Amino acid sequence: MRSDRRAFLRRTAAGAVAAAGGLRTLSAEQRPEAMPTPRAAAFMRMFGLKYPIANAGMGNAANPALASAVANAGGLGAIGTGTAAQPDTVARRVRQTRELTRGPFAINYLLAFEPATLKVALDAGVPIVQFAWGLPPADAVAAIARAGARFGVQVASAVGARRAIDSGAAYLICQGTEAGGHVQSMMPLYDLLPAVLAEAKDVPVLAAGGISTGAHLRRALLAGASGALVGTRFIATREAASHDEYKKALTRSQGSDTVMTVCFQDGWTGATHRVLRNRTLEMWEAAGCPPPGRRPGEGDVISTNAATGVKRLRYGVTSPQPDDRGDVLEQPLYCGRGVGEIRDVPSAADLIARLWKECVDAG
Repeated sequence: MRSDRRAFLRRTAAGAVAAAGGLRTLSAEQRPEAMPTPRAAAFMRMFGLKYPIANAGMGNAANPALASAVANAGGLGAIGTGTAAQPDTVARRVRQTRELTRGPFAINYLLAFEPATLKVALDAGVPIVQFAWGLPPADAVAAIARAGARFGVQVASAVGARRAIDSGAAYLICQGTEAGGHVQSMMPLYDLLPAVLAEAKDVPVLAAGGISTGAHLRRALLAGASGALVGTRFIATREAASHDEYKKALTRSQGSDTVMTVCFQDGWTGATHRVLRNRTLEMWEAAGCPPPGRRPGEGDVISTNAATGVKRLRYGVTSPQPDDRGDVLEQPLYCGRGVGEIRDVPSAADLIARLWKECVDAG
């Protein structure tokens, strides 16, 4: 194991001991509605967390600034790799996050694509790896073990949960259809969660999908989840690498403004995703939801990234980034059903403190 990763894990273990010490009195007189729940406390001890809250690894939006802010505030931070992050980009994100944070963080891989940069991330010292849209291959599991890291897997069924545990997952993410972005699940969160928990037994399970308030978090914990993986609510934070107009759109939207679709599939063919309704979606729907090659406005350049010169085409998978210029709100606006509760753009640290206070006070 690399010496720098050993040092990181020692710091994490020290935090876990402190967290465990702080929870002993609570667990001795634990009430069913007391926070944190025993399962949440166990997950917090596993990674030395102050709060059972993690940010989703949302491609470019989950940058080192967001991941480190979440980790430093006591949650589990995560950086994204998206669909095609390059090795030097991944290495730089991991190094930057390590430099910025005192706490644990993960890197997210979508297994609809080859995790070609995993070795780069492990060599750079990432301590936790999260996988979605598939199970990690045996060579990836072996590489993670050799590096002294741990991994979690997003699941969408009880069978998937069992296979992920058998592969060695340290924790699971149970995603419901309420989630924003690319949605692996076919079931609402609270229909799916009991079956996943039954398979998981003592393995921690994070709930994901539509969670944007402390009351939502409390419901997930009381339903047996060990914590929450939060996506859309963290896009609307100061640190997230998303365009300001995208963040503003979230603050004025409702859950009923979201839709599950396959409209934005150039770059990830056929994958369902939840987005806010916008002009591109309405053009496509009005034309009868045609397949690629027959879509209205196909090939239109709707924005250009001022930093890189990359042109964003209609129906592409990339959500609006800070340096995009043009009709950015015609790009995919990934968004979960909990958006109706989002009315501001705070710092990630303030958001985590608010979520936990709301969670405790909701009792």
